[in-house]
Amino acid sequence: LSISLLLVIGNKFTVSDERKIIIKDVVISKNNNLYNLNFDQEVKLDNSIREAIDKGIPLVFKLILKVVQLNEIFPTKTIKKQVMYYQIEYKTLRKIYRIVDINEQKYEYKTMEEAIQKMLKIEGLEFSFDDDGKDYELWINISLDRKKLLKPLQVNYINKTWSINSGNSVHRIGPLN
Repeated sequence: LSISLLLVIGNKFTVSDERKIIIKDVVISKNNNLYNLNFDQEVKLDNSIREAIDKGIPLVFKLILKVVQLNEIFPTKTIKKQVMYYQIEYKTLRKIYRIVDINEQKYEYKTMEEAIQKMLKIEGLEFSFDDDGKDYELWINISLDRKKLLKPLQVNYINKTWSINSGNSVHRIGPLN
């Protein structure tokens, strides 16, 4: 009995790992004082989340971008913080999946897989900050914004189904051309 309970508990932790956003293939380019960010994401959406999308429940993802100045003596200092959103939703009357990207552009797809593939590619995210030649890092954090879920889904905060987060993805901003 205790071994099966341990397996169930261990299995519960494994499931939470599946609800993680992985940020990869980050490309930062600079043109004058304007930085451009592109990256891909890997997100595993379980069946209950996919069913919610198919029922017309919009999922809104929150992207937090921080430019942090590195210091040897003092802790890091946040130079810039920018919050953006993107979302996926199913329009039941028209039977299409709509993506609203971080630049508020709208895209429509016939299948959920096509829509998710579009959503996972972040392109053309522009930001700027006063770069005075010091050492900087770019911190990217993405999470499912649970506050923007329908109220009945917000009530059950204990349920980890709706806890999807990337953690901080840290990238050095050095001299870029």
